[in-house]
Amino acid sequence: MMGLVVMIAGPLRAATPEPSVLVPGDPRSDGEGPGLVGSPIAVALGVVLLGVVSAGATLLVLRLTREE
Repeated sequence: MMGLVVMIAGPLRAATPEPSVLVPGDPRSDGEGPGLVGSPIAVALGVVLLGVVSAGATLLVLRLTREE
């Protein structure tokens, strides 16, 4: 019984490697074609900001929990 379920479910879940005809072009961008998705400068600034915030939080925790 389980073998039958696996045999039937395998082909049903598989997607075709062909592109969809409903959405022409690259669906990730506004007709710009393939390339970078999003804003790389904003992402880089976000990563730097996250690093600064995490370093500040680490220093704050170390100062608050320091034993003298």
